[in-house]
Amino acid sequence: MKVVDYVSYLLIPILIIAIILHAQKKKVPIYDNFIEGVKEGGGTVLKIFPTILAIIVAITVFRESGALALVIRLVQPITSFLGIPEEVLPLGFMSSVSGGASLGILADTLGTYGPDSTIGKMASTILGSSETTLYVLAVYTAAAKVKDTRGALWIGLVCDAVALYVAVIFCR
Repeated sequence: MKVVDYVSYLLIPILIIAIILHAQKKKVPIYDNFIEGVKEGGGTVLKIFPTILAIIVAITVFRESGALALVIRLVQPITSFLGIPEEVLPLGFMSSVSGGASLGILADTLGTYGPDSTIGKMASTILGSSETTLYVLAVYTAAAKVKDTRGALWIGLVCDAVALYVAVIFCR
Protein backbone atom coordinates (compact mmCIF):
# COMPACT_ATOMS: atom_id res chain seq x y z
CA MET A 1 0.00 0.00 0.00
CA LYS A 2 1.21 3.49 -0.79
CA VAL A 3 1.95 6.16 1.80
CA VAL A 4 -0.89 8.25 0.37
CA ASP A 5 -3.35 5.43 1.10
CA TYR A 6 -2.21 5.21 4.72
CA VAL A 7 -2.45 8.95 5.16
CA SER A 8 -5.94 9.05 3.64
CA TYR A 9 -7.16 6.28 5.98
CA LEU A 10 -5.74 7.99 9.04
CA LEU A 11 -6.47 11.63 8.24
CA ILE A 12 -10.11 11.82 9.33
CA PRO A 13 -9.68 9.96 12.65
CA ILE A 14 -6.61 12.08 13.43
CA LEU A 15 -8.52 15.24 12.57
CA ILE A 16 -11.44 14.25 14.82
CA ILE A 17 -9.12 13.42 17.72
CA ALA A 18 -7.25 16.72 17.23
CA ILE A 19 -10.51 18.69 17.34
CA ILE A 20 -11.64 16.91 20.50
CA LEU A 21 -8.28 17.46 22.22
CA HIS A 22 -8.23 21.14 21.21
CA ALA A 23 -11.79 21.61 22.51
CA GLN A 24 -10.89 19.95 25.82
CA LYS A 25 -7.81 22.15 26.15
CA LYS A 26 -9.99 25.25 25.62
CA LYS A 27 -12.58 23.81 28.07
CA VAL A 28 -15.34 23.83 25.46
CA PRO A 29 -18.39 21.68 26.34
CA ILE A 30 -18.01 19.35 23.35
CA TYR A 31 -21.12 17.22 23.80
CA ASP A 32 -23.42 20.19 24.51
CA ASN A 33 -22.13 22.03 21.45
CA PHE A 34 -22.54 18.90 19.33
CA ILE A 35 -26.18 18.46 20.44
CA GLU A 36 -26.88 22.15 19.81
CA GLY A 37 -25.42 21.81 16.30
CA VAL A 38 -27.58 18.77 15.60
CA LYS A 39 -30.68 20.70 16.70
CA GLU A 40 -29.83 23.61 14.42
CA GLY A 41 -29.07 21.26 11.52
CA GLY A 42 -32.36 19.43 12.05
CA GLY A 43 -34.23 22.73 11.96
CA THR A 44 -32.52 23.67 8.72
CA VAL A 45 -33.42 20.30 7.19
CA LEU A 46 -37.08 20.78 8.17
CA LYS A 47 -37.05 24.28 6.64
CA ILE A 48 -35.66 23.22 3.27
CA PHE A 49 -37.29 19.76 2.96
CA PRO A 50 -40.40 20.98 1.08
CA THR A 51 -38.17 22.77 -1.44
CA ILE A 52 -36.01 19.70 -1.99
CA LEU A 53 -39.06 17.45 -2.39
CA ALA A 54 -40.60 19.86 -4.92
CA ILE A 55 -37.35 19.93 -6.90
CA ILE A 56 -37.11 16.13 -6.99
CA VAL A 57 -40.70 15.80 -8.18
CA ALA A 58 -40.26 18.53 -10.82
CA ILE A 59 -37.06 16.95 -12.17
CA THR A 60 -38.65 13.53 -12.41
CA VAL A 61 -41.74 14.88 -14.17
CA PHE A 62 -39.59 16.98 -16.55
CA ARG A 63 -37.43 14.03 -17.54
CA GLU A 64 -40.07 11.27 -17.64
CA SER A 65 -42.73 13.32 -19.45
CA GLY A 66 -40.50 13.80 -22.46
CA ALA A 67 -40.19 17.54 -21.86
CA LEU A 68 -36.39 17.25 -21.72
CA ALA A 69 -36.35 15.54 -25.12
CA LEU A 70 -38.67 18.24 -26.51
CA VAL A 71 -36.44 21.06 -25.22
CA ILE A 72 -33.40 19.36 -26.74
CA ARG A 73 -35.17 19.10 -30.11
CA LEU A 74 -36.14 22.78 -29.94
CA VAL A 75 -32.60 24.03 -29.21
CA GLN A 76 -30.84 21.50 -31.42
CA PRO A 77 -30.59 23.82 -34.46
CA ILE A 78 -28.80 26.45 -32.35
CA THR A 79 -26.54 23.98 -30.57
CA SER A 80 -25.75 22.24 -33.83
CA PHE A 81 -24.70 25.59 -35.31
CA LEU A 82 -22.45 26.16 -32.26
CA GLY A 83 -20.92 22.71 -32.69
CA ILE A 84 -22.34 21.22 -29.50
CA PRO A 85 -23.03 17.51 -30.05
CA GLU A 86 -26.58 16.35 -29.42
CA GLU A 87 -25.24 13.53 -27.23
CA VAL A 88 -24.14 15.94 -24.47
CA LEU A 89 -27.25 18.14 -24.44
CA PRO A 90 -29.22 16.09 -21.88
CA LEU A 91 -26.28 16.38 -19.49
CA GLY A 92 -25.93 20.08 -20.27
CA PHE A 93 -29.53 20.72 -19.29
CA MET A 94 -29.73 18.42 -16.28
CA SER A 95 -26.43 19.56 -14.76
CA SER A 96 -28.11 22.87 -13.90
CA VAL A 97 -30.92 21.06 -12.16
CA SER A 98 -29.84 17.85 -10.47
CA GLY A 99 -26.50 16.35 -9.55
CA GLY A 100 -27.95 12.85 -9.20
CA ALA A 101 -29.70 12.93 -12.56
CA SER A 102 -26.53 14.36 -14.13
CA LEU A 103 -24.42 11.52 -12.75
CA GLY A 104 -26.88 9.02 -14.20
CA ILE A 105 -26.75 10.70 -17.61
CA LEU A 106 -22.93 10.82 -17.42
CA ALA A 107 -22.79 7.10 -16.59
CA ASP A 108 -25.03 6.31 -19.58
CA THR A 109 -22.96 8.55 -21.86
CA LEU A 110 -19.66 7.00 -20.74
CA GLY A 111 -21.14 3.51 -21.08
CA THR A 112 -22.27 4.25 -24.63
CA TYR A 113 -19.32 6.23 -25.99
CA GLY A 114 -16.50 5.35 -23.57
CA PRO A 115 -14.60 7.64 -21.21
CA ASP A 116 -11.77 8.29 -23.70
CA SER A 117 -14.04 9.29 -26.57
CA THR A 118 -14.54 12.93 -27.45
CA ILE A 119 -18.17 12.72 -26.28
CA GLY A 120 -17.08 11.08 -23.01
CA LYS A 121 -14.46 13.76 -22.38
CA MET A 122 -16.97 16.50 -23.18
CA ALA A 123 -19.58 14.99 -20.85
CA SER A 124 -17.08 14.61 -18.01
CA THR A 125 -15.83 18.17 -18.46
CA ILE A 126 -19.38 19.55 -18.61
CA LEU A 127 -20.32 17.85 -15.37
CA GLY A 128 -17.13 18.98 -13.68
CA SER A 129 -17.47 22.60 -14.77
CA SER A 130 -21.15 23.19 -14.11
CA GLU A 131 -23.22 23.78 -11.00
CA THR A 132 -26.65 22.55 -9.95
CA THR A 133 -27.83 26.14 -10.22
CA LEU A 134 -31.56 25.59 -9.74
CA TYR A 135 -31.07 23.27 -6.77
CA VAL A 136 -28.54 25.50 -5.01
CA LEU A 137 -30.59 28.64 -5.62
CA ALA A 138 -33.80 26.99 -4.39
CA VAL A 139 -32.25 25.51 -1.25
CA TYR A 140 -30.26 28.59 -0.27
CA THR A 141 -33.09 31.03 -0.87
CA ALA A 142 -35.48 28.78 1.06
CA ALA A 143 -33.06 28.48 3.98
CA ALA A 144 -32.40 32.23 4.04
CA LYS A 145 -36.06 33.09 3.28
CA VAL A 146 -35.05 35.22 0.29
CA LYS A 147 -38.04 36.20 -1.84
CA ASP A 148 -36.35 38.24 -4.59
CA THR A 149 -33.45 36.40 -6.20
CA ARG A 150 -32.95 39.29 -8.64
CA GLY A 151 -30.79 38.07 -11.51
CA ALA A 152 -29.19 35.14 -9.70
CA LEU A 153 -31.15 32.53 -11.68
CA TRP A 154 -30.35 33.98 -15.09
CA ILE A 155 -26.72 34.65 -14.21
CA GLY A 156 -26.32 31.07 -12.99
CA LEU A 157 -27.96 29.61 -16.10
CA VAL A 158 -25.84 31.77 -18.42
CA CYS A 159 -22.72 30.63 -16.56
CA ASP A 160 -23.80 27.00 -16.98
CA ALA A 161 -24.36 27.56 -20.71
CA VAL A 162 -20.93 29.15 -21.05
CA ALA A 163 -19.39 26.22 -19.13
CA LEU A 164 -21.08 23.77 -21.52
CA TYR A 165 -19.85 25.63 -24.61
CA VAL A 166 -16.30 26.08 -23.31
CA ALA A 167 -16.11 22.41 -22.29
CA VAL A 168 -17.09 21.40 -25.83
CA ILE A 169 -14.52 23.75 -27.38
CA PHE A 170 -11.68 22.59 -25.12
CA CYS A 171 -12.44 18.91 -25.66
CA ARG A 172 -12.46 19.11 -29.46
